[in-house]
Amino acid sequence: MRPVPDRRLWLLVLGFSVWGSALGFVYVLHSVGCAFAWPANAIRLGLGLVLFVHLALVGLLWRSYAGTYPGAPAVDPTDSFLNWVILWTLIAAFVTIVFTLGPTLLLTTCT
Repeated sequence: MRPVPDRRLWLLVLGFSVWGSALGFVYVLHSVGCAFAWPANAIRLGLGLVLFVHLALVGLLWRSYAGTYPGAPAVDPTDSFLNWVILWTLIAAFVTIVFTLGPTLLLTTCT
């Protein structure tokens, strides 16, 4: 059995780092759009693109780690558990982006 490399632990926060990035971009885009009096449709389009890019990134990360699910005979049980946790944190980050930032597309933009 091979030991789990220490560098894999950062993958636990990868999905929610993407969520944090999406949160920052959404708020910056909205505030800049309101400050410069952009049309509401342009702000919504920009917010939609930001959300789509971040959701696609989490989806690609999930796809790449779901494809590497440890099925080899010489896999450490810790590696198998870590891979399972990484996959579920990516899924949780995807759902979090949808439920926390998705409604921003439905709200009135600037007041």
